Amino acid sequence: MGWVGLGLSLPGWAQTQPTEVTTRAKIVLDGYELFEVEASGRFSAEERATRVNQLLQEKLDRAIATDTPPEVTIVQNNGQVSLQVNNRHLVTLTASDMMMPGQPSLEQAERWQNEIEQALQRARRERTPIYRAWAIKMALIASAAAIALQSLWFWLQRRLQRQKKKDSELIKTSWKILVLILLQVATWLIVICYVTHLFPLSRRWLYRTYIFLRDLFSAQIFTVGERALSLNNLLLIGVMAIALILITNSFTEVLKTKIVPLVGVDRHSQQAIAFFLRYALLFIGFLLILTLSGVDFSSLAILISVLGVGIGFGLQNIAKDFISGLIMIFERPIQVGELVQVGEFQGLVQRIGPRVTEMTTIDRITIMVPNSRFIEGEVQNWNRTGLTRLKVYVGVAYSSDMQLVHDVLLAVAQIPHPEILRHPPPKAQFRGFGDNALNFRIVVFIRDPLKQPKVKTHLLHYMSLYLEHYGIGIPFPQRDLHIKLPGLEQVADTWLTQQGREHWQPSPVPAPERPKIKPEYNWEDILQRMRGPEGISIRDRRYGLKAFSNCFVGSEAVDWLMEHEQSTRPEAIMMGEMMVNLGIIHHVLDEHGFEDSLLFYRFYADENLEHEDQYLTPPPTEGGDRIDERGIEKNTDSDTAMIDD
Repeated sequence: MGWVGLGLSLPGWAQTQPTEVTTRAKIVLDGYELFEVEASGRFSAEERATRVNQLLQEKLDRAIATDTPPEVTIVQNNGQVSLQVNNRHLVTLTASDMMMPGQPSLEQAERWQNEIEQALQRARRERTPIYRAWAIKMALIASAAAIALQSLWFWLQRRLQRQKKKDSELIKTSWKILVLILLQVATWLIVICYVTHLFPLSRRWLYRTYIFLRDLFSAQIFTVGERALSLNNLLLIGVMAIALILITNSFTEVLKTKIVPLVGVDRHSQQAIAFFLRYALLFIGFLLILTLSGVDFSSLAILISVLGVGIGFGLQNIAKDFISGLIMIFERPIQVGELVQVGEFQGLVQRIGPRVTEMTTIDRITIMVPNSRFIEGEVQNWNRTGLTRLKVYVGVAYSSDMQLVHDVLLAVAQIPHPEILRHPPPKAQFRGFGDNALNFRIVVFIRDPLKQPKVKTHLLHYMSLYLEHYGIGIPFPQRDLHIKLPGLEQVADTWLTQQGREHWQPSPVPAPERPKIKPEYNWEDILQRMRGPEGISIRDRRYGLKAFSNCFVGSEAVDWLMEHEQSTRPEAIMMGEMMVNLGIIHHVLDEHGFEDSLLFYRFYADENLEHEDQYLTPPPTEGGDRIDERGIEKNTDSDTAMIDD
C-alpha cells in the first residue's frame, strides 16, 4: 500500500466496518508496506511490528553509513524459522503469520526475505545522488505541469464567471465553476502527494498521515442497533445521498422536458409529474441507502416517534406549507407564468415549489410566498381571462362640459398603442360627483398584465395634453382670498373715464374643435381589409360531394381578427356573431350562426345578390327594435352611452 491507497480504499473502509481490534500489524520501510505479522505469545502484533520496523531502519542507516549492503538470512532452530539481518534476530515466524493454512514456514520465510532485500536495495538506491537528481527533476516537471493545469482551470473559471452574469442557466454554470474549483484542488493534492512520494523521508510522513486518517475515519462514532457507524459510513452515506439527488434531479428534468411533452401533457401537469416522481425516488433511494449501510430501522422506531412529535409542534407551519403545495399541484389555483396577487404581494409566478412559491414583481423583485397563503387566503389571478382590464381615473372641474370631457377621454383611450387592444373597445365613463371634482375614468384592455405601468404612463401623458388643449381644468386644493369694497368698480370706471381710457375686456378665445371619436367597430374598414389582399383566404372549397364558392373558414376569420384587430379570441368570436347579425356574413347553408370552427362562411358582398350595399342596414327585428352598428339589439327607451358601469 502506498499513498494512492488513501484515495482508493475509502469506499472499502466504509463497507468493511471493523467490529473488533485488528490482530495484524504492517511491516513498513520508508513508507512502503512489506508484509503483516500477528500477535505471538505475550507480544501483540503492534509490538512485534514496531520492533521489526525499528530494527530495519537501524540496519538501513548503518548500511548507508558504511556503504555495505545488509544481509538477510533465514535461520532454523528447534523447528522454528526466523529471519536475521546482519546476524541479528529480526522476526520469528509463527503459525498465525502464514498467508495460507498449512503453508510451510520456510516458504513463507523465503518470501519475506525476498521482500525485505528488495526494500533495502530500493532504500539504498533512493539515497544516492543520481536518484536525488532524478527525483528533483521529476518534482520540477510535476510542479510545472500543475502550474499549467492550474492556469488552464483558472482561465476556464474566469470565462464561466463572465458567462454567468448573462447566462440564464445559472445553476448549470455554477456547477461547472464548482467542478473547476475541485479540479484545481485535486491537481495540487495529486502533485503534492507525488512529490512527497519521491523522497524517502517525506514518504514516511505521508504514510503516517495516511495511517492517521485511516484510523480517524475507521473509528466508531456511535451504534444504531447492532450496527457500528464510523466516519467512513457517514461519508459513504453522504456521497450516495448527493449522487442520488443529482441523478434524480437530472432524470426528472429529462422526463419533464423531453419525454412527457411527447405524450401531449400540458406544462403544469409536467411539473406535477416531475414533482411527485422526484420525491418518490428520493424517498425510496434514501431507504435503500440506509438499508445497504446496515441501519436497523426497528431500533430507530422510538427515536423517530419522539422526533416526529417534536417536529409536529416545531415545524407545523412548514408541514402546512408542504401540504398546501400538494393541494396547489392538484387544484391548480395558479400556474407558472401567471400574474397573481396574494395579500399585499403581486407578481409573476416563476416556480411552484414544495414549500414556497417564487414570484417576481413588476419591479423585478423576487418574493418567496408560503404555499399556505394561496390556499387559505384570497388570490387574484390576472391571466385566467386572457386579458387585463386597466383603469385610469381623473377628476375635472365642476364647470367643465361633461360631454366634452367624455369625448376627450375617449379620444385619449383610442390613441393607437401596441399594448392596447381595439377589441374589447376602450371606454370613457363618468363615475360620479366628488367633493371637488367630476370623476371620470378610462378603461382599456391589454394582454400582458406586466405592461400596466407602461400603458398607464401613456394614457396619463396624453390625458394631460388633451385636457390642457381643450381648456378642461383639473381641480387641486387651493385657497382664494376675496376682498369686497362697496363701489370699487364704479370708482375704477370713473377714474378710467377721466383718464380717457376705456374699460379693458378680454378678447374671446375661439373654442378648439371637438375631438374626433372613432366608432367602436368600423365595419366598412373591417370588411374592406378582410376581403383585401392581406385579408382572409376566400376561395372555392369542397365538403364531401358539395362545392361552395367564395367562402372562408370560421376559425381562420377568428385568427385574422385577433391579429389585425388586436382582440382576444372571445371578442373575435363575438365580432363574428355581430357580423352575422348585421348581415355582413352568413353560413353557406344558413344552418349555423358564427362559430370558431371549420364551418364555411361567405360575405354577402360575394353573393351576386342585393345584399352588397345593404350590410350596414340590417332588417328590423321583431317588436319594432332595430340592431345597432355593433350588432346588438338597441333599446330606444334609454341612452346610457356616457354613463356606463
